[in-house]
Amino acid sequence: MLLALLLLPWAWGAQAASAPVPTASVTLRLLHINVFHNARSMDMWGMALLGDLETHSMNCSTCEIRFLQPWAQQGLTPKQWQDLELLIHRSLFSFSRTVNTIAQQQGKGYPIVIQGSLGCELHPNGTSRGFYDIGVNGEDFISFDAVAGKWVARQGDKLALYARDLLNQDKAAAMTLQFLLRTSVNQLESFVQHGKESLERQERPVAVVFARVPPPAGTPAPVLLVCRVTGFYPRPVHVAWLQDGEEVAPGGWLNSSGILPNADLTYQLRSSLAVGPGAGHSYACRVQHSSLGGRSLLIPWEQSRPWGPGLVVGITLGVVAVAAVAVVLWRSRRKGYQDVRPGESSP
Repeated sequence: MLLALLLLPWAWGAQAASAPVPTASVTLRLLHINVFHNARSMDMWGMALLGDLETHSMNCSTCEIRFLQPWAQQGLTPKQWQDLELLIHRSLFSFSRTVNTIAQQQGKGYPIVIQGSLGCELHPNGTSRGFYDIGVNGEDFISFDAVAGKWVARQGDKLALYARDLLNQDKAAAMTLQFLLRTSVNQLESFVQHGKESLERQERPVAVVFARVPPPAGTPAPVLLVCRVTGFYPRPVHVAWLQDGEEVAPGGWLNSSGILPNADLTYQLRSSLAVGPGAGHSYACRVQHSSLGGRSLLIPWEQSRPWGPGLVVGITLGVVAVAAVAVVLWRSRRKGYQDVRPGESSP
């Protein structure tokens, strides 16, 4: 069965020497997406993530595993990786047949999108947890209980119950998957050891505070303060607002974008606070992150530079002055060139 074969490298690495336990919980996760266009056509994509680092990828057209980190090929021999590619390729037919059988017997229409997430999580105290969750068309469907060795329906509908019962009939496959999930921690420890430098990378955050929408002069509307924090890694970060040196409690005045990824494998976050104009309070944004070595970034809001009419006029005059200089430079350059008509050459 394809789902069990995806975990074969973990079984191969089960006898490897145990690596040091990480100081924080880390997860090795395999994600696969299967799109069944009809009973005869299917596409599949897969990837492996160590923590939030993408380490491997695969496309079903060739079933070739790509190594996306310099250390991603370590832990298994080239022959073992090739055997895995071959096994996945051969098992796709059986997997497709099983899904199509369930769809036809239960009257499920196409297209069908299956999303799977399987792997293991290792905790600092040495305990681990194996998991396998499957969704269909973006909704939770069934999951595998690694402790009991059984499939569990995540929905009460007829289709999920039928799939659960069908998969639980194959006792041998369930026992194999249960064993592989239990022993996957060995390969996880190996990857953690090889990828230690990437996992322990520290990037310091950069933060700035500004008023997002300056209220018109004389308008008693609240001022929306925004704290933009970006460029930090790893992902965990704590951002808080301080009013007169005291942390602002969660409430309707606070809003956060949540932690979002950047293109350079760092993260960003925006936190906003609505404050009353002219209240006489001082505000600051405090950022706490592991890369700061126990210290915090404290960025105050400069109320000494309000968005009044004087500042607006000053900015406008500055823009006009820059535009005037640009026009003068452009005209002076034009004078330095001589127009050339078609058929003529410049002297």
